[in-house]
Formats: sequence, C-alpha cells, structure tokens
Amino acid sequence: MQIAKRNDWKTEPMPSTSTNITLEKVYSQEEFDQIAAGVIPEQMEDKWFIFYDTPWLYLHRSWTGFCIFKVRFEVVAESVKIAEVQVNRDPEQYSNTYDDRDASMLGILLDSRSKRNVRSQMLGWIKGQSSNLENP
Repeated sequence: MQIAKRNDWKTEPMPSTSTNITLEKVYSQEEFDQIAAGVIPEQMEDKWFIFYDTPWLYLHRSWTGFCIFKVRFEVVAESVKIAEVQVNRDPEQYSNTYDDRDASMLGILLDSRSKRNVRSQMLGWIKGQSSNLENP
C-alpha cells in the first residue's frame, strides 16, 4: 500500500477563515491505518488528495489543492478517535457553510477509507438527509 505524503500533490494551507465542527467517530487501529495511508489521485475523477501528518489528517481538493478538512486524531485505549475537525470557510475556496453537511460528508469519506460500508450513508447524503446518517 502506498502511503500519501504532503509533497505527493499540490496543496494549499487551511485558510484562517475556518471553523471547528463536531464529528464523533472511533476507529480500530486497523481502520485508522487505512485512513492514515491517505489517497493520491490517479485520475481526474478522484476528487481528494488525503495525507496524514501526525496528529492531523489533511483532506485537499485534488483539482485546486485547497485544504477543506483537517482532522486531528487521538489514541484511546485500543482505538483511535476524532479529537478535532477544522473546515475551510473561505467562500473563494469552498462554498458550503452547513456544519452538519460537512460532518456527514467527512464521515462518509473517513468511513469509506476505513473500509466500512457507507452505502446507507451515501443514500442519506443523496436524499439530503445528512443530519441522520448515523441511524439510517
């Protein structure tokens, strides 16, 4: 498995216009290792460049390099949990302003990377029911 590193792609820093949102997720060490391996885009349809630089996971839009999410993780017993999430709120870089929608999208991205089944979450996202994705 190739591990993504910051220099593998064009990136921009998280702008000062950002906010913190809440996303409560806990992963096994194996799941976290899948997330931390990141993503290096291979084709135009790959929308994300993701890399881990302890203790932050960075999620950048692949076309622009804009940092959309920063996620800080903490080890708790045998698990790894989300401790903090920052979201880009610069309107020239990212147009969404809904915290619940960002939390839902980020949850899908992380769960997908950890090899969890995200089908029901995706259906909820498509239907616009992003605030109730944990209990489909």
